[in-house]
Amino acid sequence: MKISSIIDIVNGELLNQVAISSINSIKTDASKVKTADLFIAKDFHSIEIAIENGAYAIIFEDDFKAIDSEVAFIKVDSLELAILKIFRFKLANKKVDAFLCNTISYELLKSLFGNMFNKKVFILPNSLEKIFKFIDIIDNDSIVISKNERVLNTIFSQFKIFEKDIDKLSIKNLTIHSLFELSFSYKSRYFSRVKIAALYIKSLINCLEFFKDIDLDLSKLSNFKNLKALFLDKNLKVIEFGKSDTFLISQDDISLVEYEIKFIKEYYKYAKTIYITNKKLDFLDEKDQIIIKSIDELKSVLNKNIFNCAYIVGFKNSDVFDYFSKSKNIPSLF
Repeated sequence: MKISSIIDIVNGELLNQVAISSINSIKTDASKVKTADLFIAKDFHSIEIAIENGAYAIIFEDDFKAIDSEVAFIKVDSLELAILKIFRFKLANKKVDAFLCNTISYELLKSLFGNMFNKKVFILPNSLEKIFKFIDIIDNDSIVISKNERVLNTIFSQFKIFEKDIDKLSIKNLTIHSLFELSFSYKSRYFSRVKIAALYIKSLINCLEFFKDIDLDLSKLSNFKNLKALFLDKNLKVIEFGKSDTFLISQDDISLVEYEIKFIKEYYKYAKTIYITNKKLDFLDEKDQIIIKSIDELKSVLNKNIFNCAYIVGFKNSDVFDYFSKSKNIPSLF
């Protein structure tokens, strides 16, 4: 790809004159740069690494100086926009169907597929830098799904909405075994003990409808983080799913918190739920909130309260899991 073309695509400014005229591929990880690559840089140190690895051109946003006369230094107003413009250019002549999905559909798809399925379906990562790993493998008749409307608007001339209206009457034989597990029938197919909250059943059915010709492995829903329980024993140690009546639910996406709390209050009202948050929630009575500043306060708070469910707001599910999974070092007497 010609460097002059890249400059036009990203509306960049070439800071120095170089003899080289083209590059082979585009990288966002300096350690993976090879000879004749273009590197998209966020910091000066990564530029040095990329040049050592053989980069022919550098695109950057900050006020860096051209430190190598043989490497093209291209300055842009917005690195993010430059990435999207390059992506749009690379896909311009390919027949690709793009879909905008909501947050829940996105998390479900990520849990079921990761970022790619069958080399034809691509779920774009949140990180713009990471989308470049798809830039040379997205081909004609591919499907691209993203929850970022701005990204889709910049890359594609048009896109469709992933979600469809699901008639609740089409869901048959619904049995809610617990907050986290259900069985149901949909379009003559029975799904037994699927580990997902009933709150998100329509989102799951949207995924089943979209991939209706594929037998999805729903055991992978164990990767779905929303309304996912972490069960604890009486000593607050992590135990196997369902082996205790004490569990935690973590949610760091504030847009889903009110939605999930209403669900818990409706379907788990027979048990004791406490709400722990890192900042005050306007939609919940102040007396019902336990506010903490650090994740390290969790065990102390839980030990002081009687509960079956602790709904924790503002902390990642993975961080909460790590916090309760790590062993506590006890000083030895010897």
